[in-house]
Amino acid sequence: MEVGESYEIAKEETSQEILATVKKVGGIPPANMRSMSVQIGDGCLKIKFKEPADTVIDSQLLCTVKGCRVIYKAGSAPTDETDGTLAVDNTELGKYVDTALTISGLTNGTAYYVGFFPYSDYGLYNRNAANITSGTPQAYILYGYKKAKADSGAASRITYLEMAAGMTAAGMDFTNDKFSFGSWENAFFMPKPYMVKTAGTLDYELDHDDQTKKIDGSTASDISNSSYDGNAMSVFPTIWLYQYEDTDYEYNYICNIQLNSNYHAYAHQREDGTIAEWVAIGMFDASAVSSKYRSLAGLTPTVSTTADQEVAYAHATGAAYDLGTWAQWNLVNTLLTLIGKGCNSQAIYGYGNGNTSAALATGTLKAKPMFYGKAEASSTGTAVKVFYLENWWGNIWQRIQGLLNVNGTIYTKMTRPYNWTGSGYTNTGLTPAGTSGGYISKCKCNNSYGTMPYTASGSATTYECDGLWFNNSQVDVALMGGRWGDAALCGASYVALGSVASGAGTDIGARFSLQQPAA
Repeated sequence: MEVGESYEIAKEETSQEILATVKKVGGIPPANMRSMSVQIGDGCLKIKFKEPADTVIDSQLLCTVKGCRVIYKAGSAPTDETDGTLAVDNTELGKYVDTALTISGLTNGTAYYVGFFPYSDYGLYNRNAANITSGTPQAYILYGYKKAKADSGAASRITYLEMAAGMTAAGMDFTNDKFSFGSWENAFFMPKPYMVKTAGTLDYELDHDDQTKKIDGSTASDISNSSYDGNAMSVFPTIWLYQYEDTDYEYNYICNIQLNSNYHAYAHQREDGTIAEWVAIGMFDASAVSSKYRSLAGLTPTVSTTADQEVAYAHATGAAYDLGTWAQWNLVNTLLTLIGKGCNSQAIYGYGNGNTSAALATGTLKAKPMFYGKAEASSTGTAVKVFYLENWWGNIWQRIQGLLNVNGTIYTKMTRPYNWTGSGYTNTGLTPAGTSGGYISKCKCNNSYGTMPYTASGSATTYECDGLWFNNSQVDVALMGGRWGDAALCGASYVALGSVASGAGTDIGARFSLQQPAA
């Protein structure tokens, strides 16, 4: 063994033989790094790392770790502790486990390799290639919030993080019948209203305040034209989420780029793993016309269909079209919580069609801006609109793909293909509990499936403020948003896990979506 190389101990070697070898070469270098990560930034890299432990075999101390030199280099990996620019020579072991070291003054778009070279108190270095990682700095926008698990206050439990810190929340001004964007009007993730061709191409943009017109504000649009070869849809740019929790908080980060491998764009991820530049969600509840789903104003939402019929209608619209998904709901609801800085979606955005005896026709808010809603006292028969999505809650239940209750265990799948059995899905290990038909009081926040409600022991004004239904004795397909008659139970987080795929009713329908087709 040469000085500076990693020493791998053979199973048949005895501790005495190892000690003899160590004495012969003057010691051994440290083991590999225990952890290392790189988060990209605007002209910088933020790195965290944990040095190896001392090497002890059969109670014999073979190597004492003294420190770690961190070297970075553009274009290629550093080969040793002198090959590149020194970021830090750290002898305070564990200093950068939780606190990031920032390497500044880098060029955006250039790949930088970061090498970690731990060394012993005898000056022996570990130069193993396993201790090399990389990152490419980029300009980015990163918003975040954390949700206090123990705080039942719908608004007080939310704290803004990263670039959201200090920003003003959005919400309806019910007194003056208008929406206030607060600090969020020009946020990168805000969708745009489009007429989208059935072939999957964006045809033209609609006026942001009145979708009966094109973006020029004067030319009539095709939003109510049943002869038009396309649909009215809300188009979201690529959005990356990082969602997780610890003992006290749920954390949600929203970024315009993939900062690191923790960030996922599941709503935009195609079946082959590529990421679409946009995803379009129908502005309206889906209406089946000639066995194809349409999203146009002035139609009657199609109800009393099974899950298989709904998928068939969506697929018949075009090859890239599909039924709405849990990944899309998780994305939209995360954004709503962010900009509203609270969990009571009805109090922030509008009550929805809460106390009528039938579903509203599509397009009642087609001449309204991106957000619109009414307070509870004046909401009967009035739709709610968020991100151009009319009746996201409170009109009919929207059946979605990717979220199942399989005999008392919640299963999820964030990308196509989907099924109604749970095969190939992620077992969350969560069992719906509490009172079915009650209000959500607990969620699990996980980077594999987002924010998942699973316990109903709250109220209309505490925790998530929305309803949770379940039947743990069968395989249930998720229904989202709540329907007319569910009143305060409706909302962005509402989920019903108590209906089988073959279940049909006058209050169950769907909404379809489209990922940008691959070139």
